[in-house]
Amino acid sequence: MHKVITVLLKHPGFRLARYELGLYHDLFRWMRGDSLVPEGAEPLPHPPGRLQMLLCVIAILFIEMVVVHLLLPEDTVRLVVLLLSVWGVVYICALIASERIRPSYVADPGIVLRRGKIVFVEIPAELVAEKHSERTFASAIFIDDDTLTVGGTAGTDTLLVLNKPVNATGDRFPWQKVHPQAISRIRYYAGKSWRGAYY
Repeated sequence: MHKVITVLLKHPGFRLARYELGLYHDLFRWMRGDSLVPEGAEPLPHPPGRLQMLLCVIAILFIEMVVVHLLLPEDTVRLVVLLLSVWGVVYICALIASERIRPSYVADPGIVLRRGKIVFVEIPAELVAEKHSERTFASAIFIDDDTLTVGGTAGTDTLLVLNKPVNATGDRFPWQKVHPQAISRIRYYAGKSWRGAYY
């Protein structure tokens, strides 16, 4: 029985279900105004445009709900489609909440780059050798050679060079296994980095 439970806990479907339930908890936290940032840490700004993009998806789902109501007959199919549309709206809101309450941040120990519950890298402050204001238009999150790029709708504006490699991960789905890679350069969006507010 113990082996069966262990297998179930490792199953991607179980991890996905646990992740989704966690999103709804995050939505409740967001509604309460919570922010999961360590005391004394300074949150990095969210890339401009991402929230608007997700809000556009929500608007499309609302339009879909109206179209379904007008076109489909009053039967079980219409009810099921409407329920799926409502679920989609709540799910996207929960995704927004997960990202909003867990921004990347800078603290005395170092910098943490993340998107929602997915942490890409934790960089100890003593490992930062150089910091440059360097603009790119990368929109994806990936590792290329020894460089982690945490891109987004606004690209990246900061490059950190480390004096010692650290483990990092690229973008992934929450049910996928983590495969860390050693990196020594990080590109990310800091917003205020042009004025030297961060490392």
